[in-house]
Amino acid sequence: MADQNQITTNGAAKPAEGQVRQSSGNLFFNVMPYGKNLGAPVEPTITGSLPSDSQPKPEGPLMSQSKIYLWIAIIVVVLAVAGFGVYFFILKPAPPAENLLSVNNSAHKNSSSTQELVPVSLPLENFSTPQNWRDKYFPNCNSQKLCGDDADPDRDGLTNLEENKLGADPNNRDSDQDGLADGDEVHVFGFDALNSHTSGDPKYSDVDYIVGGYDLASGKLMIADQLAAVSAKIQKYDLHQPTLSSLGDVLGTLYKFNSSSQASSTSSTSLNPAASSTDTALDQSLSAKQDRDTRRSNTIKNIEIGLVKYQADNNTYPPGDFNSMFTNVRPYLKVATNPQDPINKEPYIYSYSIVDDGADFSLSFYSEVAGEIIKKNADDAQKQTKDAEAEIYDSQRQMDLESLRVALLVYSQKNIAGSQEYVFPSKAKYKTTLVPEYITAIPKDPVTREDYDYQVSATFDAFSLKTALDNPPEGNTGYMCNQVEECHFY
Repeated sequence: MADQNQITTNGAAKPAEGQVRQSSGNLFFNVMPYGKNLGAPVEPTITGSLPSDSQPKPEGPLMSQSKIYLWIAIIVVVLAVAGFGVYFFILKPAPPAENLLSVNNSAHKNSSSTQELVPVSLPLENFSTPQNWRDKYFPNCNSQKLCGDDADPDRDGLTNLEENKLGADPNNRDSDQDGLADGDEVHVFGFDALNSHTSGDPKYSDVDYIVGGYDLASGKLMIADQLAAVSAKIQKYDLHQPTLSSLGDVLGTLYKFNSSSQASSTSSTSLNPAASSTDTALDQSLSAKQDRDTRRSNTIKNIEIGLVKYQADNNTYPPGDFNSMFTNVRPYLKVATNPQDPINKEPYIYSYSIVDDGADFSLSFYSEVAGEIIKKNADDAQKQTKDAEAEIYDSQRQMDLESLRVALLVYSQKNIAGSQEYVFPSKAKYKTTLVPEYITAIPKDPVTREDYDYQVSATFDAFSLKTALDNPPEGNTGYMCNQVEECHFY
């Protein structure tokens, strides 16, 4: 190559620096020489096109660099695939166990969305009974089978919703302790489940009316059609304990209901299954356990009341074991009480002992549902007795107001004149007006011995009777009657 100012041999002008001159012959590269003060050398460039068969093949360092890039790319891909496999098959954590008590909240997810579904707790069915009522009878309960509207934990024929509306105890199948299950009184016989003397006659209990075949409304013996109607209700609703035991043979002779198979089954399995069957034959369902626990609780409650009465007469609680105690307390029991546990095998055995030389006691039973021993002492018994007395007094107050209401309505019927619809005596004279023609005596509150509140309108055509209750249904304070509607809680 000539120096920088040299021209080609055919006289053509020399190409620009760093450019390739196209020729039909060999290619000519013009490269600036590296000289002093000329800067860095310039890389040669090619002008024109090359024949396909004369394309230069890169060799040396250029080929090696391409291979290096290729191998680097291959290695990166291989490492990425291998890393993914290691994570997916070895390091990836196992998915969490499925929560069978949760569901996917798909209501908040769009069908085209890729957002992960969020598990939420299964919603409980709605309760119609008040929360404070459930807290009182079923603490910390959210089971529909136990405290739900349609549940019947005491198996008396009334649902929890019905028990709440009536003001009855959902854990006590015989709220008024008259020997009839609450549901049987309400659905079959038409009696008040909270009043053992629904007729208003203290001489005859509800059981007396049913055993004798008397009609509640008229007080007369039921005719064939009335008996048939009761029989039909028995077949529809069935009967429950303690009704079966209280009525006995009269169910068959008077109401044509064959209770022998059911009573036999009840006495051999439910009342004392351990006495005639093996443990494998014992009904272990939740409802059966609740039924047995209810009977245990009622038995202990009755004995508690008897113990308080015994202590009041003897200034001490009876000594000895459970059987000895029960013998001493039996005369103080108002209702028939079975001293044996429904299972009557360890640990299901009632226990009793005195404490502090007879000043206190320990009375216990083993709960199947709770799985633990439930203990009662003298303080519990005093409270239980007070609550039981409150129920008796409240029942008496209700009966008194209903009797007064009947007397006032009869008085009105006999004394209305002209266009009057009702007429009632003044507040000052109503007692002397009603006694003795319309009622034998004006009843008084069984505790305070004061008159019940009687109010009459200025036109003497409306009245109200009110009384406060010691233990009213939740959300109420008393009981009232008037001339238009039936008596009710308020």
